[in-house]
Amino acid sequence: MAETLTDSLLDDLDDLSDVEEEQEEQEEQKVADDEASSSDPSSTTLPQRKRLIDDFKLQNHLESIRQAMETNNIDAKNEGQYQLMTASNKFLIAAQNELHTAHSELINSYSPKFPELEDLLPNPIAYKNAIKVIQNEMDLTLVTDRLEEEAKLSPNQIITLSVASSTTQGEALNDAQLEHVNDCIEHIEQIIDIQNQLISFVEKHMENLAPNVCTLIGATLAARMVATAGGMSELSKIPSCNLQVLGQVKATSASRAGMSTSISAATAASNGSAMKGYKPHEGMLSESDLYRRVPGHLQRKALKVIAAKLALAIRCDYVNLEAGRKRNNESGKKFRAEIEKKFAKLEEPDLAPVVKALPKPDMETKKRRGGRRMRQLKEQFAETEMMKQANRRGFSVETGEYGDDAMGLTLGMLEKTKDGSGNIRHMAGSAANKRKMKQSNTKAARKRAAQMNAGGQTNGLATSMVFTPVQGMELVNPDAARERVKTANNNWFSENSGFQSAVPKKK
Repeated sequence: MAETLTDSLLDDLDDLSDVEEEQEEQEEQKVADDEASSSDPSSTTLPQRKRLIDDFKLQNHLESIRQAMETNNIDAKNEGQYQLMTASNKFLIAAQNELHTAHSELINSYSPKFPELEDLLPNPIAYKNAIKVIQNEMDLTLVTDRLEEEAKLSPNQIITLSVASSTTQGEALNDAQLEHVNDCIEHIEQIIDIQNQLISFVEKHMENLAPNVCTLIGATLAARMVATAGGMSELSKIPSCNLQVLGQVKATSASRAGMSTSISAATAASNGSAMKGYKPHEGMLSESDLYRRVPGHLQRKALKVIAAKLALAIRCDYVNLEAGRKRNNESGKKFRAEIEKKFAKLEEPDLAPVVKALPKPDMETKKRRGGRRMRQLKEQFAETEMMKQANRRGFSVETGEYGDDAMGLTLGMLEKTKDGSGNIRHMAGSAANKRKMKQSNTKAARKRAAQMNAGGQTNGLATSMVFTPVQGMELVNPDAARERVKTANNNWFSENSGFQSAVPKKK
């Protein structure tokens, strides 16, 4: 029994080891397959998908466009021909998306060779043109002339690329990878060619699609903005603040050494390899004629005005387009006239400073009511207390007149003094004034008494030395002098006997 159990356990262990070996073999096979697939660029960088250039509908649409442009017979009132223009806008959106996808594929394929190139040339057209010239070359100094002539790169950009290539960590591509890179370049060029055909067609017949927008900024710029936004529907949803920067693609910090701060992708797509730089907070709208005619210091304000009116014009055209109404450029003419009028107002020179005449001198003295000097001046000419009493009248009191010619002039309250004397100078003081005078008199009396009582004290300046004209300087006793005076006064003013008269008594 024990041997049987042992044998069964050993058999189970053998089975488990066989399963583990099979799993390890499967994992090794899977890793090998992954490595093989990673070495094949077509399996990763180029997914098996249907490209836009192979779309049957697009090919038919391009054929219809060629026929329409050859016959030059386009009428927006014809429903079929109008649908041709709207379909062109839809294919422009698809072409723009396809361009981004193809650009990503090209980056993934070429990044092993030159990974820094993506940051140095963010524009898809410039990136494609540079790779087409560089190919598998490691020393860019050998292709400097071709980069300037064929890739249309500036000298600053070429120097930046040369410095970056000398320090890059990339490696040369093999034949299969390089072939796939060239396929991506060819694919991008085909997409650009399709975009150019669609934009040319829409630009030529844009006045029938959006007459107000064309009247405001021109058919060429209107077609580019519609193509960049992806159609009239998408363009009508963009606010005016974003219309100012529409078409602006900001560059990365690594590309600032040799590139402008912004590039118009729509411009690059429309003319193949041209790269248009704009100022900060400006897009393709800054290429309009209304913007260019304004002086430089007013262009920022002018761009805001144009964008605001353009947003209204776009919505007018889109609403008429969707509702099937008659499309005209009346609103565009109105908006353009308002913009030109506003610009004319902004460009008017400032008014010259007016030289004002001196004011008429004021010959009359002004009434000054406050200030220390005015209060003192008023006190000099203020009404005295006596005149106040003379001008007052008692109620129900008979008053007399004074003087022969003083008819109606009386002494007023001065006739009735408190003591009844009728003396003009004898003023009847109030109780408050009397109280104040009594207090002041009391204080003065106390002060005088204190001074008299302090006579017995000797201050620091007292001396017993006297200067006489006979003996000169001599010492005297002040107390002896006071005693002599006191003895002489006691003969007549004695405190005990009282006052004694000097007149002899009669017998």
